[in-house]
Amino acid sequence: MEPPLKKVKTGIGLVSAWPKFSERVDENEEKEFFLDEGYVKLIDFLSPDEVGAIRSELDRYQKEVVPDLPPKRAFFEKKDDASSVIRLERMADFDDYFKDLSESPAFNGLADILLGVDCEPNNVQFFSKPPGAKDTPPHQDGIYFMHDKGITFWLALDDVDAENGAMSYIPKSHKLGELKHNKTDQLGFSKALDEFPESMKKDAVMMEVKKGTLLGHHPYTVHIAGPNKSKVRWRPALGLTYWAKSCRDDEELQEKHRNYEKKLMKELKEAGKI
Repeated sequence: MEPPLKKVKTGIGLVSAWPKFSERVDENEEKEFFLDEGYVKLIDFLSPDEVGAIRSELDRYQKEVVPDLPPKRAFFEKKDDASSVIRLERMADFDDYFKDLSESPAFNGLADILLGVDCEPNNVQFFSKPPGAKDTPPHQDGIYFMHDKGITFWLALDDVDAENGAMSYIPKSHKLGELKHNKTDQLGFSKALDEFPESMKKDAVMMEVKKGTLLGHHPYTVHIAGPNKSKVRWRPALGLTYWAKSCRDDEELQEKHRNYEKKLMKELKEAGKI
């Protein structure tokens, strides 16, 4: 059972008053591209001030909230080094700022447009690929979602390029449906495509982006990320997932997720990773 939620309001960023996504992008143009290619790349989606506000809140979250989180909600490059956070899960469950961020007009509603169904926030995550980290295996988020009625948004909190592990999309791969995955021993990515043919590798489009860029992809869009070859640069990003509202009342789906998480946490504990 989760501990009592630790809610904190700071007012930094005033995300509820941020400009709506429709003032930031051409909805029709991006929807057409998303349906055809399986992803979107929204350059300068957030302003430098907005990115700065999020980063300030992340600093606060790591100092004030992370120490009280259960092990399965925070992962570290070095277990005994609180500054080496590589992944934070379910942030909106523990903090009002990140809940408000997921519900902000800047983000909330964009998934509805791209997917064509009524959606709601599902998760807010923080990812930070440390220097020297290995590549992220090819996978589809749908294998974790266990459905295709959702979307993952990935917000660059710093510049991303080939050196520090930029992500790459395989265009149109969402049209292939759910592909077979195998289990891996990589922390944070327990599954990878059974086969990653040369044709996919050849078609991969690297997402080298500046901070403030928002990427978004369909649950079945195959994506990978290179190793972080830098000796000093981390690759921080915020993930926001939105699911169709119908998923909330799908008890079979919810039970599958509960069982999967129990199994995953048991395996991570046995492997000494949490």
